[in-house]
Amino acid sequence: MSPLNRRQFGQLAAASLTTTILTDFSSKAIAQNNSKNQEIICGVNLPSISNALNREDQTPSVDLNLTEMGTGRLVSQKNIQAQFVENPLSVRKKYRAFFTGDSNRITKLAALGDGNVVISTVSHTRNGNFNHLIYTVGSVKNPQFKAKKILDLETPNQTVESLLRLPRNQLLCIVGIEGIPPFTFKIIDFITGKVLSSNDLDLPPLPPGNRFANLCQDNQGNIFATEIGLEGFPVLISMNLQEKAIMTGKVKIKRIAPLTFEGIPLSNDVKDLNFSASGQLYALVTNKSGKNVLCTVNVNSGSMSRVRDFAAEKFGFSL
Repeated sequence: MSPLNRRQFGQLAAASLTTTILTDFSSKAIAQNNSKNQEIICGVNLPSISNALNREDQTPSVDLNLTEMGTGRLVSQKNIQAQFVENPLSVRKKYRAFFTGDSNRITKLAALGDGNVVISTVSHTRNGNFNHLIYTVGSVKNPQFKAKKILDLETPNQTVESLLRLPRNQLLCIVGIEGIPPFTFKIIDFITGKVLSSNDLDLPPLPPGNRFANLCQDNQGNIFATEIGLEGFPVLISMNLQEKAIMTGKVKIKRIAPLTFEGIPLSNDVKDLNFSASGQLYALVTNKSGKNVLCTVNVNSGSMSRVRDFAAEKFGFSL
């Protein structure tokens, strides 16, 4: 082979290799983009009117919307009518002399890991708070809906403020007093709806004056949430149930960083946090004009970047 031919051969080989690399890179980029486009994000809201007549044994009505994450295209829109709970057992009650009227709140939307989701709600009544779980069966894309009442909370004014799925049909939840401190970690048996009295996971006590909310979990099993202390701004925190303090034997909580937008700490807590299937952490925040906005969150720095408007009270991904 002549020197010229060798040179031509080398050029052709290099060009072929470059083409192969670019094609492979392009294919991966297209696959990632298609995966993101096909990823479903769920948003849940309370309708203006609920058809629940029995606030203890019926859930409030909720609206569940599914959209494609990548495109924002609406996939489905469902109004979930009031559901009778499967476990209508009595819970603690306390009559309120001063009462401003019945109301409902959505406190969390979480993936169950099998294509279904669970929504936690609180119904505020003169006789106390009633905590419910609304969950899908089959798949969130074509679901049937069922409901349970949360049983065995210690006082009538306790409320489940956030939750996530654990193995063995359990839910880890944050319990507060009508949304204010003190907060505690509790475990719910998802089959019975009962709050378990044992602390087999060695969950740590929480500082009594701090606010905790927005539980979520990444693909590696790390649990994230937000905490507001005396400083008055939300801090991203994390813990792993396998990592425990030597002195106490309890699960360690790590304070990562304040949540910031354009370098400025948030003045209010985010409305919700959740991980996508790709491992990206997202937050739902209310902007200055009162609109809810979906943002990405850097799990190392706490910095947030706007994605788009997202009209929901809570959100999650169908994992």
